Amino acid sequence: MNKPPTPQGYSRWVDPFIGCDSAALPTPEGIAKSWWCAKPPVGNTHPGATLPFGMVSVCAYSGGYVTGYGPYDLSLSGDPPEKLFDRHEALGLAHFQQSGTGRIRIYYNYLLTTPLVGEGLEGLGRRYLLKNEIATPGFYAGSLEESGVDFEVTCTKRTALHRYRFPDDKNGKVAINFSSGGLLVEGTKSYPSKAQGSINNSQICTGVVEIEGISVYFHIQCLTECKASGFWVDGDPLADVCDFIADKTTLKEQKDFGCWFEADSPGTTVEIRIGFSLHSPERPSEAIEKDLTKSFAKTAQEASERWDSVLRKIDVEGGTDEMRKVFYTSFYHATLKPADFRDENPFTGKPGPFFFDLSTLWDLYKTQLPLAMTLWPEFGADFVEFLSEIAHREGGFPISYLMDEAPDRFTKQATGLCHMILTDAQMRGIDGNWNEILKLLWVTTLSGKGRRGKFDEFARNHVVYPLSHTLDIAYANWCVAQMAKQQGEQRIYDTCIPLSYHWTNAFDPETGLLREGSDYYEGENWNYSFRFLHDMVGRINLAGGEEKYIELLDLFFGFKDPEPNTEVHRFEGLNNEPDMETPYAYLYAGRHDRTAQIVRSVMKYQFTTGRGGLPGNDDSGGLSSWYVWNAVGLFPATAMPVMFIGSPIFEKASLRLPGGDFTVKALNQAPENDYVQQAWLNGHPLARSFLKLSEFSAEAELTLEMGPEPSKWGNDSRPPSFIS
Repeated sequence: MNKPPTPQGYSRWVDPFIGCDSAALPTPEGIAKSWWCAKPPVGNTHPGATLPFGMVSVCAYSGGYVTGYGPYDLSLSGDPPEKLFDRHEALGLAHFQQSGTGRIRIYYNYLLTTPLVGEGLEGLGRRYLLKNEIATPGFYAGSLEESGVDFEVTCTKRTALHRYRFPDDKNGKVAINFSSGGLLVEGTKSYPSKAQGSINNSQICTGVVEIEGISVYFHIQCLTECKASGFWVDGDPLADVCDFIADKTTLKEQKDFGCWFEADSPGTTVEIRIGFSLHSPERPSEAIEKDLTKSFAKTAQEASERWDSVLRKIDVEGGTDEMRKVFYTSFYHATLKPADFRDENPFTGKPGPFFFDLSTLWDLYKTQLPLAMTLWPEFGADFVEFLSEIAHREGGFPISYLMDEAPDRFTKQATGLCHMILTDAQMRGIDGNWNEILKLLWVTTLSGKGRRGKFDEFARNHVVYPLSHTLDIAYANWCVAQMAKQQGEQRIYDTCIPLSYHWTNAFDPETGLLREGSDYYEGENWNYSFRFLHDMVGRINLAGGEEKYIELLDLFFGFKDPEPNTEVHRFEGLNNEPDMETPYAYLYAGRHDRTAQIVRSVMKYQFTTGRGGLPGNDDSGGLSSWYVWNAVGLFPATAMPVMFIGSPIFEKASLRLPGGDFTVKALNQAPENDYVQQAWLNGHPLARSFLKLSEFSAEAELTLEMGPEPSKWGNDSRPPSFIS
């Protein structure tokens, strides 16, 4: 087998195995001891090969929760996850995986590919002990113990490349299961509604599988000389069949079926390449032909170099090797999703930007999308165009978007997210047809003709349930008002601004918290009570003033113990993301020191190296993006023209923005120096704990002097409140 590519530059710090196993984190101390787990403490990541925002991924497949990799069963509580399998094992390697999500409806893992060494197709469906794994960005390898087969995989934009080394005395076969999909956890299996394939000259199989309502076209090419090939159903080869159509009996009984290739001599290394498209039967073969003369090793090296070009967008100096490994692996996870399916729109076939795997948009909108749009405005422009296309075609904006015929399925977690995302994009200077986008927002959710669902209920009753959605919709109205103001649409502005004040109806003025008696998804009323609002002056006044507001925050984060017989639902500590922004709520009361202590505690106790290095679901990079922002000492406020200043852990961090770097320098940096003593922006003293978004720009420098004790820096500053 080839040697794995040697990652260069920033890629050398990435460990794709971080977050693949149950959390094994430093023992928490101080306030961190009181934080709680709402969800299983496991990152749910996978180490498979993919590209940045990659359409194609390929990884060992066990059928375990939640990506198809690993030993775990369905786990929804904050307890350690239960195991589905006793061993770390695999059935083969599958394609298309989620990244770090919890339970969603679609679990992908198509075209399961398995190397075989027995008679006929013996060993198909068998579980193999997975050993000797290696993973670097864009490359994944390992061995299957019982068969003695070594494997390695890499990918391009539309293809997956497999290499299998067989024992010297074995004639190797490779079987591809067209019917595979989903997990082996109850209620998570996918199966095709139809499929067909054709074999040409014994080394090429083309076809299509319709699964979850989406046609997945494929072109499989065995680059190794074949002794034989064919189709199989239920583990039995079909004799003399060059064209295959899954019949009604096969589909009704949900039998497995696929194709196979056999090497012409024992010990031969077999190389398989698989091209994919959701668009047309021709495109997969075009993708294979494009790189057919390029070796596996060259393709893997190019994948590594592609990752390095992405990871070099942030340069950090200082700190330990362990800190850099956690940081660049977090950045790696932050750039896995959404999956870029440009020119692969399965619904219209039209060219242009298209994305899938927006599985956790309610997390991505806070951290990951602002990061991607900041570093890659061209990505932002594509994403804005993609959201507009959905609204035109479906008559509404998505809450999530997955690879099936009804992509927007989940509405419990949040609502109105695209109103916030699009307003944030406009504030960040992303290109877009903003007049058209404003019109789409208006007619699909806010106008008399297009108003629907909870937006309509909110407009009539000024409150919706769950009460966290009241906050969402009030904020969404404020966001649309800002876009209307920018575009000169006075009527829309005048309609939305009054509605944006009704966030108050979600709160109990007696407690200063969101009212009880509502379901709060993956949290309690405390966890949603300190979200950023467009009216933070009003929010603090509702709590009874700054002193009372700080007291509530102190109870929430564990600085203060509650009164006897009083229940406080504490910070989820980044085990889950509903309250991931709340450490910065202190800034609105002039307590940057509290923010600094919390974010440093999270980074110290909730992130580390090793397979158990994440505290909970990475949620498509939402969690990892939190770490990236905070490690450099910044945090975004989605759809607000501000950037919060935190407590950086590196001596210097440079973000490569278009036109030049934005640099954060931390003087006197040390593990115990959590607190900002003084600050300068471009050499001028800065007394406030936030930046205007216009100040977060190329060729700018933020300098923070750090120290071990709280100072009065930021005490007299408050981020802006926009309607009070």
